[in-house]
Amino acid sequence: MIRKCMPPKSFKRQTGWTFWSLLFTISVLMFFAYIGIQLVPVYAANENIKNAMSQSVEDVDLTKVNRTAIVRNLNAQLYLDGSNKLLDYKTDLVVKRSKQTFTIETHYQREIPMFYNIHMLVKFDNVLEKELTSSR
Repeated sequence: MIRKCMPPKSFKRQTGWTFWSLLFTISVLMFFAYIGIQLVPVYAANENIKNAMSQSVEDVDLTKVNRTAIVRNLNAQLYLDGSNKLLDYKTDLVVKRSKQTFTIETHYQREIPMFYNIHMLVKFDNVLEKELTSSR
């Protein structure tokens, strides 16, 4: 006959959370919530820039428009959103025109302070491409 080995009655099965496991879990969740709170305004500002890029080429003749007009329209839209100081138009904005397409590109980065001397670097590369239509 085989006897099952039963644990002594003094051993109880542990249930629930210990204080340290609860503290660790909450601190990890708080860390990621803090990072998320820091990143939301940065990504919202990038959405403003993308919207301003699309608004700046509406109602203009893309075959004749120059870079100065695009910068003026883009700055006017970003000024309304309060994001006009995020881009350096000389280095971050590229306007290209080929025979078939008109392209606006923004390449910039944002540095977000996290803790003491630790910063997070977020890079954005936005491209807006429109097809040129010849009006005859």
